[in-house]
Amino acid sequence: PAVFDLDRVEVLRGPQGTLFGAGSEGGTIRYITPQPSLTDYSVYARSELSFTQYGAPSYEAGAAVGGPIVDGKLGFRISGWGRRDGGYVDHYDYNTGLTTNSNINSTDTYVLRAALTWSPVEALTITPSIYYQNRNDHDQNDYWVAISDADKGRFLSGTPDKMADKDRFTLPALRADYNFGPVELISNTSFFDRHEAVNGYSGTLYNLSYFQSLLDPTQQDSNVPSYVGPVDPNYDPCPKCRGDLYPLLTPTGINLPGLPNYQAPSTITNKQRNFTQEVRLQSTDANAALTWIVGVFYSNNKQESTEEINDPELAAITQYLFGETLQQAWGEELLPNGDDYINDTIGHDRQLAGFVNATYAITDQLKIQGGVRVAKTHFDFKNYADGPQNFGFSSGTGKKDESPVTPMVGVTYQATADDLVYATYSEGYRIGGANPPFPVAACRPDLQQLGITSVPASFDSDNVDNYEVGTKDRLFDQRLSVALSGYYLKWNNIQQANYLPGCGFQYTANLGKAVSKGFDFQANWYLTDAFEVDMSLGYTDAYYSADSRSGSKSNAPIIVQKGDALPGSPWTLAVGAQYTAPVWGRDSFVRVDYEFASRDPAPAGVLYTNPNTTTYDPALGANPATNLFSVRAGTTLNNFNMSLFVDNLFNTHPQLNLNHQDSATLLFEAQTFRPRTAGLTVTYRY
Repeated sequence: PAVFDLDRVEVLRGPQGTLFGAGSEGGTIRYITPQPSLTDYSVYARSELSFTQYGAPSYEAGAAVGGPIVDGKLGFRISGWGRRDGGYVDHYDYNTGLTTNSNINSTDTYVLRAALTWSPVEALTITPSIYYQNRNDHDQNDYWVAISDADKGRFLSGTPDKMADKDRFTLPALRADYNFGPVELISNTSFFDRHEAVNGYSGTLYNLSYFQSLLDPTQQDSNVPSYVGPVDPNYDPCPKCRGDLYPLLTPTGINLPGLPNYQAPSTITNKQRNFTQEVRLQSTDANAALTWIVGVFYSNNKQESTEEINDPELAAITQYLFGETLQQAWGEELLPNGDDYINDTIGHDRQLAGFVNATYAITDQLKIQGGVRVAKTHFDFKNYADGPQNFGFSSGTGKKDESPVTPMVGVTYQATADDLVYATYSEGYRIGGANPPFPVAACRPDLQQLGITSVPASFDSDNVDNYEVGTKDRLFDQRLSVALSGYYLKWNNIQQANYLPGCGFQYTANLGKAVSKGFDFQANWYLTDAFEVDMSLGYTDAYYSADSRSGSKSNAPIIVQKGDALPGSPWTLAVGAQYTAPVWGRDSFVRVDYEFASRDPAPAGVLYTNPNTTTYDPALGANPATNLFSVRAGTTLNNFNMSLFVDNLFNTHPQLNLNHQDSATLLFEAQTFRPRTAGLTVTYRY
């Protein structure tokens, strides 16, 4: 969510399954928005203008206003905000060598929110609200490595498809709060209505990488005869084909002289309709020996996902590369709308849960906490797929029912008013699901290699067990606040995608387990009344704790090997320093921020970096260590705050997230930080 009118953000680290359920396997982030006031008016506004080196300008404007309509009885708050993030990647025509469009990766975002609070009696408040967001990413941030020059700020993409992401949602909600005195009853009702149409990947590059895998570079005859196609399990790939065109994807573009403007864009359309209802009863006296929460939760979610590759030139490229008709090569004609692949899945996810959480003060200093959530979860789907690249029509249904239990226990000891230590154990989970069918005949060689005849119809939930200890302290007359925690987390029954390279399909299975351990240190230090330093340091050692094979045979290919690292920088550091002083009688400040992330041991997952695993790709290296500086200086003028800023001060451009279609593809894409961006922010509060 692009929340403009924001009261605060709460970050709850570690599994939060007891209070928040299946959506909190690893933690919870809560965006808390301001509630309408029944007594006071307030206004907040913000605008910003910035310029990105080598790119287009960015700008935003928004305002929020609220206050009583009927004093003490009825209040409102309404806000609106819009932002344009300017692009910095240009589109390149690999046929002509010319730049055809500048700054293609811009983003437009619009947000509206309105809320009312009604208090018909002193103990009861009722707050209906509605939140609307519309985001349009015009193109992706990826650039082609071979044709770009990051040192000169030249980021070029020759991908023929427009890689857009249009995502909008509406979130109406109703909160009712009744205070009985010693206890409080809270009801939250919401409905999430979302529609997203995203070009999640380039269908053109995907198709060409697949067609390239069918070519035999040793066969270089443009007058190719018919050959036995993939629909026949005994086929011999490309005994005589246009191997003279191999590779179809070169480092600098597409090698397809007979079809220079070939395009096959892909689209993934997501539709979500999610209803959620929660009722909580909780104690209100925070100083009581026993504080508690008990509640029930229900959700009913429906999602439809439709993946399509539209390829009106499939007949032409099939004839051009293989000398085959669509029927000869694929066993099916194009779908009426020109799709060569469509996969549509409608899924339903229902959850019913009850939970309780309580804290008991054994003494004024020592408290124990415990809680548990018991849920009934149901998932079902119906699916169909069709088109030449699906090798014909397929359909199926599936379901999965489970009864997860997620407990938590904890203890805290307030040694002094400034020193607290704690220890917790908590569990989190993600519900299981089912696998849609795919053409078994086309994937039979892959399945035989795995020692299986079909993919599992369903997969179970995965879960985490988390152990954490920590301390929170205030030192030097409370000028220094520190928080230190260490954790050990076990991830079990991991839901993992298993890719079948021969036919290009994948399914999900419970494969492997992992361990994550580390620590987190945070500090905030007022060295003087005017000079403040804050710091956050984290270390994570995450790795698979067992081998995982993709089939039942003892010699089935290894997906992950014991000891393989999970993605993520082991070391992260953020340091900020701010000096505040009056300038010409105005409160003013200057601030410097620095962020560091160490080299990533497995940027795309260990599947690509371990030579013993199934999809080892030696061309994909790890993300490098990164350093990012930003500065900001500002002053206040009555109710206005004005600040100048520079992000990415030293204009660093590390090559991040290097990727290509498959290990045989020479065309590489990557991302980097937004180039140096300088601007002005103005805020107003009343």
